Parts: sequence; structure tokens; C-alpha cells
Amino acid sequence: MFRRHDRGGAGISPLVKLLPDADVEPALRGATRRAGRWAAWLAVLASPLLTIAGLIVLQPAGAPSMRDGGALASSTSPEGWAEMYVRSWLSATRDDPADLETFYPPGMKSQRAVGTQVPVDTAVISAVSTAPGTWSIVVVADVLVLQPDGKRAAMLLCAQVAMIGTDAAFVAAALPTPVACPGTGGAVVLAYDEVADPGGPVGQSVAGFLAAYLAGQGQLDRFVSPGASLALPRPAPYMAVQVTEVRTREKFEPGQAARPVDGTVIHSFTHAWGWDATGQSTPVDYALTLVARAGRWEINRIDPAPLLAGR
Repeated sequence: MFRRHDRGGAGISPLVKLLPDADVEPALRGATRRAGRWAAWLAVLASPLLTIAGLIVLQPAGAPSMRDGGALASSTSPEGWAEMYVRSWLSATRDDPADLETFYPPGMKSQRAVGTQVPVDTAVISAVSTAPGTWSIVVVADVLVLQPDGKRAAMLLCAQVAMIGTDAAFVAAALPTPVACPGTGGAVVLAYDEVADPGGPVGQSVAGFLAAYLAGQGQLDRFVSPGASLALPRPAPYMAVQVTEVRTREKFEPGQAARPVDGTVIHSFTHAWGWDATGQSTPVDYALTLVARAGRWEINRIDPAPLLAGR
């Protein structure tokens, strides 16, 4: 039972003041039902507009485009499907078809023993649409192959795949066709003709930067130009770094590198070794741009590619 508060009428609704106690609750229920019906009708009438507005507001930028007629336009392509098909083809053994039928329904009966051929990695190197709904795709695979001496040797294998399909449904027309991989060009000549002293100002800046950047030794800010955007690899890939050679494109007169003028820019190329926690080392190269500031050399950026001679 709803109870009125006898405090000089404060806090009492007009409806409660006009009705006796016995009529208050039914009246309130009736008013509530009428208000609920009005709210329900308003929600029904407004829901299409709210739905449309919600779709407009909530639709993410870059949402799939619509074809004429309202169907979603396909943004898929068969390259990834072809890559997985080649992996399955290389993985199939006499005991496991490796789900090859998923990509090529006729399947095949492999005679290989388990572990004699293991694909480590794959990548698409070319894809051409030869006709509507038909693609010729070349996939390169890094494969470990069992040798007669019981060891496994890494080899690159390129395979051409014919994929047929429309929209998001693709199927291989045949088993993969091994083809020649792209050739490798001759060694390039770099533009770093000058040898820098590893213990000199340039060499010390480069060595300090690589130790902080690759092994987390020291503060990176000490070796980097203000404003340079150089995010640290996480986690650090090595425990220690050893610089073996630092070369520069610019030639320095004796003693000149020790007192650089602020704003001077040089380009260096460094050979180094990264040592991991197991004591194993990996060779790395770094092409760097350095800028002089306050009498020292600071790394401004890791160059996207080494500078080539004659360019």
C-alpha cells in the first residue's frame, strides 16, 4: 500500500492529494498502464528510425561495400587459399592426407613417410587472373627434406597452383605444379667506402646504440636524436651485441669526426653479431643515418635500405 507523508503536503503528488487512500493504488496502476502503452507505441513507431540511425552511426569506416541489389561485394582473393593448399600438399603422407580434399576434392594418395618432407614456411610470389574466376598462383615453400644420411636439408620449392572460384568459394583445378623459382641477382655494391674506427666517435655511438636497441644494455635515449622515432624490439632479441665493422659514406679528415659541427649528417653501415642466451650468435647489418649534436654523433634513423654505389 502506497503511504502518503503528512508533512504539510510536501513531496505529495497532485494525484495522491485528490484521491482517498483506497483509490490511490488503482489510480496509479491505471496511469502507469496508460503511460506504458504510450511508451510502447512510441518505441514501435520510432524503432525503424532508431535502427537506421544506429546503423548509420555505428557502421565502421571501411565497412564492406554493397553491390547493386544489396549483396555484399567480395573482398576475398584465392592467394591465401593457394598457400594453404601447397602446405597441405607438401605435408600429406601415406598415413595422413593433411586435409588435402579441402582444397582439391579429388585428393591424392601420398606414398611419403611421416617427417620426410616438412614445409616450414610458405609465401605467394605471384598471382595472375588468367580468365574470369581463374587464377594462376605461384607459391614458394621453405621445405625440410630428409636426406639419405638421415639429416634434413632446407630447400626452396616453387609450385604453380590453378585456383577456380567466385566470391569466397575457391577450389584447386589440379595438383600443384613445381616450377622454377625466381633467380637471384648478382651482389650489389654499397656506397660506404670509408672505414670508421670502432673505438672512435662514430663507432662508439653506433655500438652504444645497438647494445641498447638489440640487447637492452644502457639507455637508448643517450644515443638517439631528439624526436627520432625508434621503438625498441620487445623482447630484446639478444643478450649482447658485438660490432665488427663500421663504414661510412662520408670521408673524414684526420680528427674531423671527433668534433662534428651540429647538424652534420652522415650515413653508416655496420656489421655486428648478436649473441643470445644460449651463447649462439647471429650476424646482423644496420644502415644508419647519424646527426651531430652537442659535439657527438646521434642515431637519427634506421635506414629502409643501404645506399647503393653510383646512386
